[in-house]
Amino acid sequence: MGSYFSNKPIVLFVIGSLDVGGAEKQIVSLVRQIHDHRYCCYVFVLHQGGPLKGYLLERGVQIYEGGLKKGDIARAPWKLLFAEWKLLKIMIYLKPTIVHSFLPLVTFMGALAGRIARVPLIISSRRALGKHQERHILLRPFDLLANRLSHCVTVNSKAVWEDTIHRDHIDPKKMALIYNGVDSLTFESAQPFRGETRKKLGIKPRERVIIVIANLILYKGHSDLLKAARKVLKHIPKALFLLVGEDRGIGGNLKRISIDFGIASKVRFLGLRDDIPQLLAVSDISVLPSHEEGFSNVILESMAAALPIVATNVGGNSEAVVNGVTGWLVPPKNPDAMAEKIVDLLHDPQKARSWGKQGRKRVNKKFTIERMVQEHIKLYKGID
Repeated sequence: MGSYFSNKPIVLFVIGSLDVGGAEKQIVSLVRQIHDHRYCCYVFVLHQGGPLKGYLLERGVQIYEGGLKKGDIARAPWKLLFAEWKLLKIMIYLKPTIVHSFLPLVTFMGALAGRIARVPLIISSRRALGKHQERHILLRPFDLLANRLSHCVTVNSKAVWEDTIHRDHIDPKKMALIYNGVDSLTFESAQPFRGETRKKLGIKPRERVIIVIANLILYKGHSDLLKAARKVLKHIPKALFLLVGEDRGIGGNLKRISIDFGIASKVRFLGLRDDIPQLLAVSDISVLPSHEEGFSNVILESMAAALPIVATNVGGNSEAVVNGVTGWLVPPKNPDAMAEKIVDLLHDPQKARSWGKQGRKRVNKKFTIERMVQEHIKLYKGID
């Protein structure tokens, strides 16, 4: 089923922003793979701009914007009504075969407009545990309505699957599990430039690099990481911590903590970066100290870069990391356990390298971008 815009089925993706985040990166990867080959893809993004916008434009994907700016949802929630009206008009105009929406509130907007526009297949995607319903209680009814209005709800881990059933009492028959995927070659190809990149970053030859890639948000656990870093540095003074991610309001406090701990010279805040493969290539260990996760892209990217992992045992992390084989899983909010496992891997480089190789093999076997794309195509074929 196509439309007068294309002889291919039209898929309209609906997302809150094109900032650098796990869901956003997966959408961009999916759209870039299927656009013009099997489907004609369009993207509606609630907020203006975003660093990932260019990756879609260079593939010829048309992007519609809802016109919101950062902070508008809290400051001027009435703008959501105008964005919803715009989204509905776009659906009526494009006549998509499929509408696929991602993340809280946006899934409701996409599903509601899809029902009114009589879109044949409406998909909502849950990418994280439902802790957002506890932080923002008004989001729960929107989640429940999105579930009811959608024909299918996709999740990206068994943990999210179970959490969604428990919280929202959704029929499992209405759900589909599709794991995230990454392009291993992107990360493998950066490895030969490890030495050159380390020089550019001013990393000393004997320094051991621990990388943490996560936007600076409370639940990502950076304060736990800094407590662990202080302990690690007592055992391994040549350790260096790279913190990569956009400051979402806690960066100043984290920097003050690093100063108070006397480790500021050993902790670098690199901000938002577009050279993640290169940064992983210069690193020795990847750490994810989150208090909650749906399914981490960063873990997959780190394993694709052949890095051993130290991650908290939350959400879908245990579905990616094989404890004692590709990395260590530690309890959340436990800096002592985190520090112990980081030191363990730094003291045993041979084990660290072996686990990194096992991680890359696991990604290439189970978490490829090709598999992720094919599973979405299989889902979409149910209607086209």
